[in-house]
Amino acid sequence: MRQWINRLPAIAMAIAVVVGAAAALGAAAAGLSLPGTGAGIYGLERADGKYYTIIDEHNKPLDYTAHILYPGDEFITADNLRYQITGIRGDIASTRLVGKEAAVTVNSFLPATGGTSRKVAAGKQEIAIYHTHSDESYDPSDGTSSIYAHGGVFQVGDAFAAKLKGEGFKVMHSLRPHDPHDANAYVRSRRTAAELLKTGPAAMFDLHRDAAPANVYSATVDGQPITKVRFVLGRGNPHISANLQFAKEIKAAEDQLHPGVVQGILLTQGNFNQDLTPRSLLIEVGANTNAKDAAERGVSFFSDAIPKVLGGVTTGARPNVEFPVTGTNRADWNAALWIALIAAGALAGYLYINAGSWQGVWDQVRRFLGGEFGNRIKDRR
Repeated sequence: MRQWINRLPAIAMAIAVVVGAAAALGAAAAGLSLPGTGAGIYGLERADGKYYTIIDEHNKPLDYTAHILYPGDEFITADNLRYQITGIRGDIASTRLVGKEAAVTVNSFLPATGGTSRKVAAGKQEIAIYHTHSDESYDPSDGTSSIYAHGGVFQVGDAFAAKLKGEGFKVMHSLRPHDPHDANAYVRSRRTAAELLKTGPAAMFDLHRDAAPANVYSATVDGQPITKVRFVLGRGNPHISANLQFAKEIKAAEDQLHPGVVQGILLTQGNFNQDLTPRSLLIEVGANTNAKDAAERGVSFFSDAIPKVLGGVTTGARPNVEFPVTGTNRADWNAALWIALIAAGALAGYLYINAGSWQGVWDQVRRFLGGEFGNRIKDRR
């Protein structure tokens, strides 16, 4: 028995490595994205407490963000100038000017009588809101930048939902946590997004907060201190063109109502689950260094543009793939079976290496079951 106990750490390590790989295979079997396809490795944020400064050709700062950046990523400023990142050295991301974005007219969506709001017919439209990084919080108000499964972003989401409901939308605000805040958060939140999309909402928002100096997002609108909002789009996403058009239309409407509320549009590696529907956006509402009440006011002002853009839209695209929501579906059982089979294979491989032959493996197992282990079972009887 002792020789088996001595081997347990090595056996456990072998099984852990293979089960980790099997978990990724299980996610794939369940219809979820794998790390490195946009939901995991891409979509990460800096974990060292620092942030990138995005600069133009004249070394003038354009923006600041904790999102991991890559050459080829792009940033559209509040003035609609489009820059492409050409290189990253340390905390500095250099860019080149691509050009100025063409003006976007929100033609039929704007109310003919003017004003800042147009009510949406009751029950006609739905908006979905969720939070991939459910720990994200606001230091000045929450006392910390991260609260496991109960982040301050939930309250900002509540303010967003309340304003949209006041405009006549039906709002589905998911408070499901997706912690920990790691590379697989987007894999976990993909289930939530797919579930929300089953009712065909007109649009879906994944609400976050950034990690940057407070002044990056700070602004004043109508004499009230607020935080600005930034869009983040995944370039590795088949709906990128539609998502970008949607973001531009909201920005155009917001620029008419409250100029400067939209900080800009960041296009980076990944997909952020935006492949599920053409009208899906990740929004950063302030940073960890901003006050939460300022973020709530900022998202409230931001909400004014939504009915203007979605005024003629009743439903959105439902996901075109079956996504599991419960643990009793076929995909989950397939994933569990793969994990069990691969773990068994890992254990058999370990025993084979130590025994030198399959006959030796069988002899060891038989001795173990019929020897000390069997005697201990008999003693307990």
